[in-house]
Amino acid sequence: MKKASLCFRSGVVTLLLLATSAWAQDYRGRVEGLVSDPSQAVIAGATVTLLNVNTGVRATRQTSETGLYLFDLLDPGSYSLTIEAAGFGKFVQQNIVVQTRGDVTVNASLTPGTVQESITVNETPVDVQFNSSNKDLTIDSKMATEIPRFDRNPFKLTLIAPSAVNTRGEMMPYHSWAANSVDLGGGTNLKNDLQVDGMPVGMGQKNSTPPNTDDVQEVIVATNSVDAESGHSAGGLITMTTKAGTNQFHGTGFYLGRYPWLNAEADRTRNSLNAQRQHMFGGTLGNPIKKNKLFNFASVEYWKVGYPNSYVRTVPTAAEAAGDFSQTRNIDGSLRTIYDPFSTKLDPVTGAVTRTPFPNNVIPSSRFDPLAASLMKQFWAPNNPGDNITGVNNFKKGYVENYDYYNFSDRVDYSINDKWKVFGRVARYNTTDLAGNPTPNNSQLYVPTGTSRGATNIGGDAIWTVNARTVVDFHGDWHKLIDAYVSPDLGKDGWSKIWTGNNWYQPYQDASVGVPVYFPDMNIGGQGFGGGGFYWNQKPEGEASNAKISQQHGSHYLKAGFEQRRSYGLTYVSSTSNFYFPASLTAETFNNPDTLHNGDQFATFLLGALDGSSQMIGGPAPDPHVKFYGMYFQDDWKVSRRITVNLGLRNEYESAIYDPAHNFSQGLDLSKPVPEMQANPPQMPAQATSIVGSNFYRYNGLWQFTSSSHPGMWDPQKFALAPRAGIAFRIDDKTALRAGYARFLVPYELNINLAPVSGYETVGFLEPPFLGMTGYQNTAPLLQGVPQETISNPYPANNPLLPILGKGFGTNLGRGGQALLWYPQNQHKARNDRFNLNLQRQLPNQIVVSATYFLNIGNQQYTKNLNNINPQYQLQYQNGLNQQVANPFYNYLTPALFPGPLRNQQQVSLGSLLVPYPQYGGLYELGVLGAGERYHSIEVKGQKAFSKGYNFLVSYVYIRERTQTNTFNDVDAYQNNLVYQDSNQPHHRFNIASTAELPFGKGHAMLNTLPRAADAIVGGWKIAGLWTYTSGDYPRFGNLIVTGNPCISNPSPQHWFNTAAFAPVPANTYVLRSNPLQYGCLVGPRFWNLDANLTKAFNLTDRIHAELKMAAYNATNRLNRGDPDTNVLSSTFGQALFQGSPGGSFGAQGATFGNQSGRQVEIGLKITF
Repeated sequence: MKKASLCFRSGVVTLLLLATSAWAQDYRGRVEGLVSDPSQAVIAGATVTLLNVNTGVRATRQTSETGLYLFDLLDPGSYSLTIEAAGFGKFVQQNIVVQTRGDVTVNASLTPGTVQESITVNETPVDVQFNSSNKDLTIDSKMATEIPRFDRNPFKLTLIAPSAVNTRGEMMPYHSWAANSVDLGGGTNLKNDLQVDGMPVGMGQKNSTPPNTDDVQEVIVATNSVDAESGHSAGGLITMTTKAGTNQFHGTGFYLGRYPWLNAEADRTRNSLNAQRQHMFGGTLGNPIKKNKLFNFASVEYWKVGYPNSYVRTVPTAAEAAGDFSQTRNIDGSLRTIYDPFSTKLDPVTGAVTRTPFPNNVIPSSRFDPLAASLMKQFWAPNNPGDNITGVNNFKKGYVENYDYYNFSDRVDYSINDKWKVFGRVARYNTTDLAGNPTPNNSQLYVPTGTSRGATNIGGDAIWTVNARTVVDFHGDWHKLIDAYVSPDLGKDGWSKIWTGNNWYQPYQDASVGVPVYFPDMNIGGQGFGGGGFYWNQKPEGEASNAKISQQHGSHYLKAGFEQRRSYGLTYVSSTSNFYFPASLTAETFNNPDTLHNGDQFATFLLGALDGSSQMIGGPAPDPHVKFYGMYFQDDWKVSRRITVNLGLRNEYESAIYDPAHNFSQGLDLSKPVPEMQANPPQMPAQATSIVGSNFYRYNGLWQFTSSSHPGMWDPQKFALAPRAGIAFRIDDKTALRAGYARFLVPYELNINLAPVSGYETVGFLEPPFLGMTGYQNTAPLLQGVPQETISNPYPANNPLLPILGKGFGTNLGRGGQALLWYPQNQHKARNDRFNLNLQRQLPNQIVVSATYFLNIGNQQYTKNLNNINPQYQLQYQNGLNQQVANPFYNYLTPALFPGPLRNQQQVSLGSLLVPYPQYGGLYELGVLGAGERYHSIEVKGQKAFSKGYNFLVSYVYIRERTQTNTFNDVDAYQNNLVYQDSNQPHHRFNIASTAELPFGKGHAMLNTLPRAADAIVGGWKIAGLWTYTSGDYPRFGNLIVTGNPCISNPSPQHWFNTAAFAPVPANTYVLRSNPLQYGCLVGPRFWNLDANLTKAFNLTDRIHAELKMAAYNATNRLNRGDPDTNVLSSTFGQALFQGSPGGSFGAQGATFGNQSGRQVEIGLKITF
């Protein structure tokens, strides 16, 4: 397989100029039309010539017997069209602007006469789409280049589209998540198809090579593509076209800089340093190598960035570090009482819990855990009194993250002859960053983190014009990504300096081949200290190729094609081993404790007490592979002069995820009994059987690894048919009514699930389940509220860290208490059925207005829980289920047949035995089809292409979405009830984007006769801006007791909602959730932002021009706030204290709107020639 991959790459490089074509709906445009005489009779056999004004390349077609002509696969740019027919005068149409995926209609009426007689039309053709039912938005070169972007990431130009919702805070072009972190019409977050010049640049949820801003010709954002070429997506498509060389030498060189003295405070709510320092250099060069034939365009950028960040933590005071909590206060001024968790007593009859408070609220030094006491010395002193009387956030320090980034690309276009045209492109970027240590003592409890990122893309395209009516297109490309965590590691013996004389951790570190050893993550009260808690090192690669044929056949434009893609490569993503020290362990009870008034995380840390949430993770990097094939047929049928019908059918086949070594798993087969358990069932304690009965338990379950005969993790869907249909009705020459329908099947490669257990970020192609090869073992849980281990010896004899056996586990993997997750063996793809109805009208001055209703009907995947306790038992027996009972699996069977940690524990909680498969931990089936999703939007838009010195895009969208979930409460999870829940994303979005040349000076309408010196001052001014408005989202709440109305009429940052309406669930009590997730009347802070450019252009020579630029991001320095705190046990409950933006839940990600910084000013100089 590696040899085949090498051959493929070599072929791509060799055929850089003569490569093999497109992938899905092509990024290039069309010019088409009908040729008739004054009586409206069609003219067949007319000669139609299309000229690319910039390159001088011509193409010729003949009109069909129905008078139609069509030029397809046109590079975006300016064109002129000439039509000639015997006995008729010549027709010439100038100023044809073809946009990415654009479809320009130029109908011609020829008048009788000679070819010397001609009609020339200089007015730009109407921009209304008369032949397509797609729902697209085009961002032209002028707007793409001049609209200010804080991140300078062309993929984030998609956010100009009103229905495009950003879903992740990482925005920069070197953030591999950034490009696909956008939802386009419901259900597409992280599942959009990304392309540059027709080349797929995505692998899983990440992208490889983003183009530079000055390299971008146009950007298309498609919410619904009715063309059957479009696929490998949940419905969203983001496609970019890069600039190509022309017959003229032209280029740019620029510098952009941001300096602390120009900027406002980055975050005035966290005292972030005013420290943004950014230097960006770059340029482009386009030139002919051979005029009218061979062209080149190159682009390069280099950044050196110092990015301000803030480190906010609650650290112990000197007294607290010494065990003295006598001055530690609650928000109401009362003493925060510290209890001894090792004194916990549970009455199994009444469920009452007692814990002994420490005398005088002081922990004696004799009770300190030795390792915790040593690590406590690494803490530093607070640098402020905290946000309130509790001392929360009493350390705030700004610091700077330093990035180095470069991005290079080169494109060559070659028009060989009238039959062949090819292009090739190579692109690469690289970036590194590393943050410093903001702690004043350079503490080990802060580990500086950074990243190393880079990508390479090589590809090309060839167009063969077989004859005037038939075109064949080929494409091929290869891309590779590196995205890795970088941080100072401790070396392989690093933990031996922390746990001296106790190498309990060795089995997992030995299994983690190639994984660095970092300082352990100490999570103290939800705050991370020490290691970062997460590690990744991903190096996926991908290949794609495609061939298609297009033919005009009378009034039908037919095309058919086939594509293949392959993604593969080592990709390690995992939480690191971590240790949790929650305040609840030193509160008055262990079941729903009142941590608003009792318990402290640093008291827990000093005692070294651990519950069952800490976890060790070990194992090597998986090597996932996936193959994808697509085929399609499309017929664009011009039924009449007014009606065009789009009909298409697409089928996709995709392999299951597999690895060449067959180390992945098919999962747990619960239909197969365990013979040894059936013959010798465990002796369940009477307390358990009295509740569930003797016949409740199921001693089934055999784990299945993949093999050479069954290499995939599941059996893939054989057929994935995606029908497409649309109609475009020409009401008049400037108005069209369009309707479209398209089905999209979500590729397995793009599936991403929230992990139901700890240890994962998400679960998908780039982070597949690797059970057996990767080990996950938690610390022992509390027994009747008493910790079973401490940080000095986190895996003692009653729960030793067990070896990772890989496929040596055989069918016994997971037996003995481990949580397991797997995919259904017959996994069906999620799907989206998308409908749009659009009315489009062109007004004077090339202004196109439209109104669109859009509907997405989704059938999504969800996670099914298979081993939960019946909530009715929890309601009935309450805290009694936490009583300890004899463990029926203690030393049960043999270590080979029952390898999990349960075999080493003499006692367990009663509740842990009230599940159908008590021999296992949690059991989760991922990717189960059946969760409905409904998305509705109404969009109004006005757009003007650049002409007469300005352009603009004004848009508004109203969005309502709801999805089915089985996670509202424990009954839904237990019964797998799917219940619709309203989305918490904002409902209203409004955008205004525009660029304009001020009408003063030479060549403009006003003051155009000024002397040269005065014109140099008055003329050449340009402005550009983007104003965005988003209504607030809907904050969500946990399981609470709610009485009264939580909404108030006058919310303020200090009091956003009625906190008196909420109360925590009483201590030692189980309450089934009944309160809503969110409230229609309770909306978070709204967001609006203005980014603006002011540019002064002047001439250095007749050919060389310069521009001085000043950009202001968040020009008004508005403080946008994030959502209020909805944790009822927090001292800031109900307060919206911090800078932020509206959000929302979008599958496996939460939304972040965009720039959340104080005003930043950028100055620059650009030279063009």
